[in-house]
Formats: sequence, C-alpha cells, structure tokens
Amino acid sequence: MISSEERISPEEPLSGTAGMFIVCGFFILCLFGTLGLLSLRTLDSHECFVSVTAREMVKNHDWLFPTCNGQPRLNKTPLSYWLVAAFSLVTGKIDAFTARFPSAVFGFLSVSCIYLYIKQWFYPRVALISGAVWLTTLGLFRYSHSARPEMALTFFVLVCYLSFYDAIISPTRKRQIISMLIFWVSLGLGMLAKGPAPIAYVFVPLFVYIFLFRKWKTIPKLLPLVGPVLFLLIVLPWPLYIGSKIHWNLTLWRQEYVERLTGDYVPGHLPFYCYLLMMFKFITPWAAFLPMALICPFYSVWKEKQPLMKYLWICFVAVFVFLTLDQGKRQHYILPIMPTTAILIGILLEEMIFQKEAFSRLFSANVLRYHAIILAGGSIIAYGVVAIISPPLGLRVLTLSLFMIFLVAVTVQLFRKQKPGYATCLIFTGIIFWCLLAKAFLEPQLDTDKYARNVAVEVARRVPPSETVVAFQSASSRFVQYYGKTIPIVSDETALKEIYEKGGWIFCNLEKLEAIKKYGPFDVVYSETEIADTRVKKRDYGGALFHKASPATKRN
Repeated sequence: MISSEERISPEEPLSGTAGMFIVCGFFILCLFGTLGLLSLRTLDSHECFVSVTAREMVKNHDWLFPTCNGQPRLNKTPLSYWLVAAFSLVTGKIDAFTARFPSAVFGFLSVSCIYLYIKQWFYPRVALISGAVWLTTLGLFRYSHSARPEMALTFFVLVCYLSFYDAIISPTRKRQIISMLIFWVSLGLGMLAKGPAPIAYVFVPLFVYIFLFRKWKTIPKLLPLVGPVLFLLIVLPWPLYIGSKIHWNLTLWRQEYVERLTGDYVPGHLPFYCYLLMMFKFITPWAAFLPMALICPFYSVWKEKQPLMKYLWICFVAVFVFLTLDQGKRQHYILPIMPTTAILIGILLEEMIFQKEAFSRLFSANVLRYHAIILAGGSIIAYGVVAIISPPLGLRVLTLSLFMIFLVAVTVQLFRKQKPGYATCLIFTGIIFWCLLAKAFLEPQLDTDKYARNVAVEVARRVPPSETVVAFQSASSRFVQYYGKTIPIVSDETALKEIYEKGGWIFCNLEKLEAIKKYGPFDVVYSETEIADTRVKKRDYGGALFHKASPATKRN
C-alpha cells in the first residue's frame, strides 16, 4: 500500500451505503459485460483448436500430452486446454459456452484486478472508472468472448505489472514479499497460458523502468532467488515431460518461439505501423482519449499519481516498441498491454469529470463534449454506411445508432445539470448494454463460421453413431468440433478406396473435391458446394460426404 504521505486523500467520494451499492453495481455490470451472450456465435477455427484439444484430454484421460484430432497439439502451452477441460466436467460437454467461459472469467478478473490495486493506491472512484474503462473496451469485450488464450495471458501480464509496482512502493517488507510472490506466480501461470510471450511482455518494460528510474537497489528485495525458483517450479514440469515424450525433438518450439519472432516461420504480413492502428481499435470507444493519456504522465500537475502514470506509460511504450520490431506481427499481440492505457484513461477521465485540477473546467467540458459529438456522429455515419453496403442489416444498425444517440443526449443533460456521478454511471452502463445489444443484433448475421458448423452437424446426422468418418487429406478444426468425434485423415489412394469399398464414410472439404475426383468415382450422399455469402472462403464451409450405396439403394 502507498504510505500515508503518498496517498491521495480528498474527501472520500464513495463511502457509506451508496458507495457499497455502486461497487456492487459495478461488479454486476462486469459480469454482464464478460459473461453475456457467450454462446451466441459459432466457435471459429482458432477457438476450435482449444475446444477439440480439451475434449480429447477428457476423452483420453491424458491431460499432459495435448492432441487435436488425434495429432499432437504442442504449438501452445496447455493452460487454456486444462481450464476448458476442467469446466467441461461441470457442464458435461464442450460447446461454445464451456470453451469461452475461462476467458470470460479472466476478463472479469482483469477488471477486478485494476479496481483492487488502484483502490489501494488512490481511492475507489478512480479505481472504478479505470476498471470500467477497461471493461467497456473493444479489446476486452472481444477476447473475453473468445476461447483463445489471449485473455488469460492479458490477465497474468496485468497482475505482473501491478504487483511489481506494488512491491516497489510498499512501505513494509511483508507487503513487498506478498506482492512479489504474486508477481512470480502470475508470471509462471502466464507462461502456461501462452508461453514464452510473458518473458517479453513483463521483463522488457520492467528492465526499462529499473534502468530509467535507477531502481537497482530494489532488485535484492524482489525475491531474486526464491521468485525464479517458484517460477521454474510452475513452468518447467510440462515442457520437460513433453520433451521426454518427443525425444527432445524441439523443432516445433524453435519455430513457434524463435523463428516466429524473427519472421522466418509463419511471418506476419501486417505493416510495421499496424500496432498504431490496433491500439486505437482495441481501446475503442475511448480512442479519442488515448493520445492525451500517453502525453499526460509527463506533467507534474498529477502530483501523487504521476509515478504510477509514468510506470504504466513505460509498460505500454516499451512493449509497443518491442512488438513493432517483431517480424511476426499479429493484431492481438498488443492486447496484453492495453489495460495499462485503460488505467491511464481512467485517471484522466476521473480528473476531467470530478477533480478538475489538472485541466481547466472549460477544457474538460470541451473534450467531453467533442467526444459525445464523435459518438453520436459516428453512429449516424455507421448507419449510413451499413445501409448502403448491407441493407438487410440497416434496421438493426439504425436501432443501435438511435440507442447510442439517446445515451449521449441523456448523458450530456446530466452533465449540464451538474450530476457527473449519474452521468458517469450511465456512460459505462449504457456502453455495456449497447455492446450486448449489438452482439445480439449483428453476430448471427455476421457469423461466417456457422456454415462449417452446419455441414459438420449434417454429416453427424447422416452417419450412424457406431460408424466412423474419415477425411480426405484434411479436416478443419471446426468440422472436428461440431462433428463431435475424432476424424482420421487419409491421403493414400489405395487406403481411401478400400475404406469406400468396405462401406466406410469419407468426407472431403470443398477445397479438395477436385483432387478426390481422381480417385473416384464415389457415390455422394450429401454435398454443400454453393453458398451466397461472398465473405466465406471455399475451404471454410463446404464439402461432400461419400458412401457406397447398397445394390438395393442403387436399384431404387
């Protein structure tokens, strides 16, 4: 905790029963934002890697050696598989809700983490606003509703950042030890979530911070011996076990963890400036405040808040530069450092709306007014664009636009009536419900993965449960997920014909249909080869199911 000399001590803004209700309402809103409508959208291909691997862990009673459709799945570290598999023991199945639930929990925990730490250092109001900013960002909303491991990685990196800073400023040795134990455990779990990424996300900015602020004397106090031992006890057992199972052939890990960084393996095709765009995208709808949040830490007017703001700035900028130099760029790589900008924006908003010391009242009012105009104007423009590009969605987008305009209008009126507390609550509550409404309105229409799901479900309906389907050359992770069972892959012509002649079932995705015709002819019992949705690539949705018809069936 911050010492009494460092703690900001204005009149407590959230005390008593009213404050308790506000905090409870905040966490209820957080539950809605992270857990709402989890299963509305079909699992995409990356999510299905997680769900299928978790399903096979449970089925095979082997939680240490991951497989996906019967093949080793060692590209990623296993924490996300373990969590989905464990939750499936409660739900009894692995569907979209089960696969995404761990990410939703990590999203909730990341917001809670921001609230708890910022409350310790400052006071509840700035903690609530900082947490609410992160809660309402596109980055959190998108990846807390995804089965991919990004949200788990983001949570553990955030805990590392905040627990390290807490250790640096803690006035007592006991508190410092607790914070560093949290740091090392979180770093280890982050490695299991998506290793080795946390090494760069955490140690690059912390080294820069220690170097710039001459914190060398604090290193012996950060458990430099016990901490790494604890970290290795968490991290090493799984890779050592896998290494022994694959006879230490670590080519895949070298490709994933070293050559991907240099761009020699699966290089990214994004431009070097892509993260400049992605940071605004992931912090939406607070993008207008991001430049101010990245400039403000260097003004002494922030007083007691400035050390934390500088630290968060370093955490963001140091990793941002590292990612920019990385040759294997992916848009979601920036997600783990976005909570730092959410906290900075939260501090900025609290100052503009309530404290009004760092900025003049006129400046704060103008910034908030212009942001309201941008939101309202953007809603109108969005409706116009969608009405032209996709008329069937026009009415839904119009409803969303009117909702946002109404929200902005009421918020402005509350500010004019000098009720900033009510206005602030309305802003964050309204954004969450707008996001959920948008998800309910648009995702069923924008879901392009449903076509692959429908094909897999239809194949499962046609093939008797006691019989097996093989796939020609490949089977997508989505097909395996929604078919519900492992699908052997067959590429050999002789083996394929033998399976067919014995009455076996063969599935071929649309991309391979021309190739399988060379081995035929085969009787087609089901096919999906045409679709009006131009957004869908051939390999993503269609295919044909082959099965040798009985003589009686042929005569009929």
